[in-house]
Amino acid sequence: MFKVDKLDPRAIDNIIYEDSPSFSGIVAGECKGEIWVDDIENPNIALVASFAVGGFSILGELTNIEVFNKFKAFMTEDMFCELKSRGVDYFEFSIESEKAKPYILDIFNNKVIQTEDEYIFRKNGKYNESIIVPDGYKIFKVNSEFLKKLESGVFDNQGFLAERLLESWGTYNNFLKKGVAFVAVNQNRIVAVIVGTARFKNIIPIDIETEDSHRKKGLAFGLIHYFVNECADNGFMAQWNCMDSNIASKRIVQKAGFQFFKKNTVYWFEI
Repeated sequence: MFKVDKLDPRAIDNIIYEDSPSFSGIVAGECKGEIWVDDIENPNIALVASFAVGGFSILGELTNIEVFNKFKAFMTEDMFCELKSRGVDYFEFSIESEKAKPYILDIFNNKVIQTEDEYIFRKNGKYNESIIVPDGYKIFKVNSEFLKKLESGVFDNQGFLAERLLESWGTYNNFLKKGVAFVAVNQNRIVAVIVGTARFKNIIPIDIETEDSHRKKGLAFGLIHYFVNECADNGFMAQWNCMDSNIASKRIVQKAGFQFFKKNTVYWFEI
């Protein structure tokens, strides 16, 4: 397996999936992450790490025994050692190909694998109703003007936004070309954010968070409306992923009118 910074766009058809924009966007070179492939010129299988997701995905197929053995050796002899050297003692991943799933899971048959369902929702089209922002708060689009304020130190918690943008896009410039984000501000503090953490074709997955002391005020709902409308105006579709155990996330995505798209499985085990 080879670690690569960039792949030839003409050679990635075997390892991209439209329903997995967070990882396919990395493969396509749209956003930031790490990629390992079995063959640089004609990859069959890829391991992709997303900093924004906080885990890995395995994309593509184990087309023959040689590819299977190469991938197995890489995972057990190289990747697990690398993760441990980074201070990571577990491996969290999804598998995009249903056909490859049983073979990949067999590689880890000596591990105690835990699983949880992940639900994927999408929102197409704009909201018609207007949004009332609570008193004391303002919602801003993250554009070049806002980023200048962020870098100048206007906000006392700039990392709340900056870290999300940079771990997803690498640079502010790349984000401005390809991403979408909005923030809610109270005085000189960014108290809630909604960030598109990747992009593949026209799909943009969402990361949203509100500081504890500013929750239950309708800020998340307001940010979702601004984000979805911005996506619709530019021909994008917003995607929301949430784990089965995240009751609050499932509640708000349904309230916001997102439609169920598919269910996925996330796996993890100690290494």
